[in-house]
Amino acid sequence: MKNVFFALLLAVSFASCVPEAVFPISGEGTSSEATILGRWDAGNVRVEFTDDKRFTIYGNGDGTFPTLEQFTQENPGLTGNDWWYEGEVVVVDLNFGNFSRLVPMFKCGNQVIRWVYEDGSEHSSLFREGHDITACN
Repeated sequence: MKNVFFALLLAVSFASCVPEAVFPISGEGTSSEATILGRWDAGNVRVEFTDDKRFTIYGNGDGTFPTLEQFTQENPGLTGNDWWYEGEVVVVDLNFGNFSRLVPMFKCGNQVIRWVYEDGSEHSSLFREGHDITACN
């Protein structure tokens, strides 16, 4: 019995040793957790993931961006895109039968997401809003 318990404990220990850079995790948490929830800098736009919606937020023309609440109040017809995980793949419903299927690879203490296609080729990168990309990108 002791051997079975030890083997089970050993198996659980090894199963939890997955590098964070390649293990996408959904759910709420701080930016130190590997989560896509929150606001991300995509250059000229911000992308914000809530529990079940992805919003693309455009700037005000002066380099600033409204909060998600301000954006949805100013644009009541824009309800965001549904998103969910299928295994490690983030699926975003782009409407009309079109879907984005990408795998998030977290880096820089989960401040950067490198999006890759399921075949491993690179799609793009997002930086958590406020992250200094000169420090790590």
